[in-house]
Amino acid sequence: MDWWKDYFDEIYLKLYSFLENPEAVKKQCDFIEKAMELKKDMRILDLACGQGRHAIELAKRGYDITGLDYSEYLLSVASERARKEGVEVNFIKGDMRELPFENEFDAIYMFFTSFGYFSDEENFRVLKEVSKSLKKGGKFLIDLSNPIMVIKNFQYESWILTKDGLICLEQNEFDPVKMRTRTLRLVFKEGKEINRKEHIVRLYTPAELSYLMELAGLKTIKFYGDWRDFSEYNENSRRLIIVAEKL
Repeated sequence: MDWWKDYFDEIYLKLYSFLENPEAVKKQCDFIEKAMELKKDMRILDLACGQGRHAIELAKRGYDITGLDYSEYLLSVASERARKEGVEVNFIKGDMRELPFENEFDAIYMFFTSFGYFSDEENFRVLKEVSKSLKKGGKFLIDLSNPIMVIKNFQYESWILTKDGLICLEQNEFDPVKMRTRTLRLVFKEGKEINRKEHIVRLYTPAELSYLMELAGLKTIKFYGDWRDFSEYNENSRRLIIVAEKL
């Protein structure tokens, strides 16, 4: 099921507008800079860049940034925002399973649960493509939901209310064998359903993901549990953040 092909649209952006908090974006970019030990002469790829909030902030800080995403809508938003901010970011449409790069980047990051959208084999291919795209010694950072916390605090229903009157009901299922969450997203406006979409995400444990990275040529060097305070990962962490290095 290729749910991701049309999921990241205008309604998605409205529902997740809380991600645009400027102070949070700055802190996330502070974390990316420090955790990956970025330097201004590095070439950096924001993989699954979405509307470009991190790429644009890092471009403001003087970094050479490329942003890749599959959503033409989010890329158009990102390009317009970069133009208004007066910064240059090379935004391109692409599929993370087939990256058009080889030994090009000093650093690649994937922020806010943008991994695990495909079959197990294809998810592994993403890691191999990341490895192929990095220079030797290049860093990779991936930010995901902590799977233990997702399972411990699983919510079968959740609601989102936006400033412009959209009401969203998310109905969630979890498959413990396939380690996948399935979410049906129903969006209402003025009492009428205006949108219905589904998304499926594979959850990975730290050991599982670290092992897959090593098979792809990426050695795990650090686990974090939160970008806000650089805390080490544990079972109660908000996030699972891994920094790896290309062997």
